Amino acid sequence: MWQEPLPEGVRVEGDLRLCLESDAHPGGDFGKEWLVVAGQEVRVFSQNGAGVEERYRLPFDQISDPKAEPLIGGGALEVTHDGQRLELIAYTNARAARFATAAAHLEKWLKGEEAPLPEEEARRCPRCGLPLEAGTQVCPACLPRHRTAARLTGYLRPYVRQAVLLAALAFANTALGLIPPWLQKPLVDKVLSPGAGAAVPGRLRLLALLVLALLGARILMAAISMAQGWLAAWLGNHITHDIRCQLYRHLQYLSLSFFDKRQMGSVISRVNQDTGQLQQLLVWGSQDLATNLLLLVGIGAMLFLMNWKLALFVLAPAPVIFFFSSRFWKRIRYFMHRFFHNWGRLNSILSETLTGLRVVKAFAQEPRVVTRFQERSRELAVTGIEAERVWVMLFSGMSLFIMLGTLLVWYVGGRDVLFGRMSLGTLIAFLTYVGMFYSPLQFLSMLLNWASRSLTAAERVFEVLDSQPDVQEAENPTPMPNLSGRVEFKDVSFGYDRHRPVVKQITFEAAPGEMLGLVGHSGAGKTTSINLLCRFYDAQEGEILIDGVPIRQIRLEDLRHQIGLVPQDTFLFSGTLAENIAYAKPDATKEEVIRAAKVANAHDFIRSRPEGYETLVGEGGQGLSAGERQRIAIARAVLHNPRILILDEATSHVDVETEKQIQTAIERLVAGRTTFAIAHRLSTLKNANRLLVLKNGEIAEMGTHDELLAQEGGEFHRLVATYQEISKVQAVER
Repeated sequence: MWQEPLPEGVRVEGDLRLCLESDAHPGGDFGKEWLVVAGQEVRVFSQNGAGVEERYRLPFDQISDPKAEPLIGGGALEVTHDGQRLELIAYTNARAARFATAAAHLEKWLKGEEAPLPEEEARRCPRCGLPLEAGTQVCPACLPRHRTAARLTGYLRPYVRQAVLLAALAFANTALGLIPPWLQKPLVDKVLSPGAGAAVPGRLRLLALLVLALLGARILMAAISMAQGWLAAWLGNHITHDIRCQLYRHLQYLSLSFFDKRQMGSVISRVNQDTGQLQQLLVWGSQDLATNLLLLVGIGAMLFLMNWKLALFVLAPAPVIFFFSSRFWKRIRYFMHRFFHNWGRLNSILSETLTGLRVVKAFAQEPRVVTRFQERSRELAVTGIEAERVWVMLFSGMSLFIMLGTLLVWYVGGRDVLFGRMSLGTLIAFLTYVGMFYSPLQFLSMLLNWASRSLTAAERVFEVLDSQPDVQEAENPTPMPNLSGRVEFKDVSFGYDRHRPVVKQITFEAAPGEMLGLVGHSGAGKTTSINLLCRFYDAQEGEILIDGVPIRQIRLEDLRHQIGLVPQDTFLFSGTLAENIAYAKPDATKEEVIRAAKVANAHDFIRSRPEGYETLVGEGGQGLSAGERQRIAIARAVLHNPRILILDEATSHVDVETEKQIQTAIERLVAGRTTFAIAHRLSTLKNANRLLVLKNGEIAEMGTHDELLAQEGGEFHRLVATYQEISKVQAVER
């Protein structure tokens, strides 16, 4: 809430707009302070040994320019008062986001604008209060198991017939499995017992019939088991394929912000490892659960039919077994969450170090990465051992109680045989059924461990599937298949962490066909501005318009088709050079690909290779130089034929000769397109119509190359001077 309780004894005049509690004193010590905005005043209260005192009481007309300034371990909200910066209140990082939002709204209130605070600051689980991850409503700590299981069964709907057939086969196999123990009763009492009474030939005929019945049952069980196994494998792999594809499709449409703070190895493990766990639960686990439940019911019925008193002794341990199973469930589930978390961390290191293997070898860091991998692997092993230890304790205790039930049956049943109350054949058949009865009970406890792993994997998968992209398609988007290319930024602000804006109140306009250069030091906000134009992220304040239409309203497919990107770090996919050039237009003809390559000055180096355009390249463009990869990227943009072109450090990693070839290609590419070019080599921006000089996320200067260069003491003039000094040093070193 933005109106937290006021300090005890404090009264305010006017409407209370804001009351935020801080957790630090200005000196950096932990403590309580309050920022209160009421009426047309800003007040700050501090708690000390004597109580609560008021440190500041400032009317709106005496302060200006409120800013949330980041500090080590926290931050401070500052304002300008009497021409000097005044620190109103300090806070730790835990409260930084709230005070940054408060500063932004206070600035609007000082200007007389109506700016209601957001309804909620952070999304939390209504049940346990833990913070929810951005873009998801799933709380892994509170997700009900039955809801997860019910959701999983939804994947069986397209395969209802196969699932019903599989259940029927399981039922038939279970029923046939009850026949062999029943045949032991006539075998002992009427064939093998000396007191059976029938003649030997009659016993032989009965023996033959019993053997044939047993053979027939076993043959049918074998045939049904083969059909059951084949159908289960077919069904399981189809369902896993559906889940895996759904998960991958969902990942493709999530916003980049979803991946910014996640390790890629962890995401990959959810696509391949966790979906495999779901197959085990959905097909094999559910099938074994149904089979063993049927066995329990069927065997239980046979036991009560043969001797209901002994059957009660058999069932005696069952309540104890289920009680301990339910008690151990939560503990096993906790260890399974840790197990999968550590597995994801291990996959992340594996993916990261193998992808960056050249860097590892270049700096001789093999021992270091091996040590890191061993540490993560050891954590995974320890977690697995802890989970198995809990499981072994449960299984050993269950085995003890099962043995006690069996011993009771042996003793009581043996007494009944000795005193003539039960035949020997009945006891043998009964004991066989007892052994069969406890086997499903033991398996169900094993299934508990199995299900805990699979349900944990399911929760991890559903957590991704329930995540929503930050960049959403408008409810009624405006189709714009043909853009003219006019771009407007109006007071645009954005930060990857909301309380730390990277671009601040940026305003400019680019006419159709105009080329704008974005310059500034690293971290000034150049690439972030481009990311907003591509709508990889949405601006948090202000708006971006293309051809006068808000970018949020434009259909995403149309927007992306009209924007071409030549990135700084060109990524090529595994495949041929022709396929990489035609990536944005897979149906392009060979002539179109060659024409695009010629425009990009890539045709000659492609022809010089033995396979030409069919030359295979590795992931990321292995086998090509930086300049060759960059020209392939330019050819890809040429074939894409966008109305808005973005060049992000297109010549940053190449030599002078290659830069000239790329510059020639760029001159052909930008003709007639609205172009945004980012470059550290300022000479590459001489042909830009205007330059936007960014500094600390704000536009410091704007104008043509010559105009800005003529402003001695200006930001652009300083950047050019710095670049020239570096160029001189590089020339001397050569």
